[in-house]
Amino acid sequence: MRALLRFLSPFLGLAVAAAGALLIADVAWHWSGNGHLVTLPRDLAWTDDRVRTAGIVAAAAGFLLLLLAMTARFRYVRLHDPSEQVVVTTTPTALARVVGNRVRSQDGVSSASVTVSRRKVRVRATSALHDEASLRPRLLDVVGKTVESLPIAKPLKVSVVVSSPKDRHATPPVDRRTPRAAPAPRPDDRLATTSTEAR
Repeated sequence: MRALLRFLSPFLGLAVAAAGALLIADVAWHWSGNGHLVTLPRDLAWTDDRVRTAGIVAAAAGFLLLLLAMTARFRYVRLHDPSEQVVVTTTPTALARVVGNRVRSQDGVSSASVTVSRRKVRVRATSALHDEASLRPRLLDVVGKTVESLPIAKPLKVSVVVSSPKDRHATPPVDRRTPRAAPAPRPDDRLATTSTEAR
């Protein structure tokens, strides 16, 4: 949800800036005695259906943006409180950076991406030297010990996925060719079979 807001924010900012610049240019152009840059229909009234439709669309868009902003709350990871009146939290990005540095420092790991939520740590690692069967248990142990060493209030689940070319090469190729149908017997063959059975 936060990624959607980051995507919409630049476009909304540019739209508001363009509308403001157009309004200033129209006022300056009108004050100079040249009329208006934007000409509106003279028969347009507040009770017109076009005005009502534009108002409904603008209200729906504003309600949707407000709903997105309310649901895109920043989520923190709670840590152990040093005292009763002190609350300590960390960001998922900071925790993912710590875990990612430990995973990338392991032998055979070429790259890794880490996603942290309030309940789970997801690691996707890439290796060209080791397959998943040999590397995944080691990474699970490293990530588990890293998470346990941090003062996190609630234990987090750990999920590790390893992508390796060796796993793809080890999979036998599947023959996807369409099998040929058996040729239909010719009429002469059917007659010969029938005469043989009759004998």
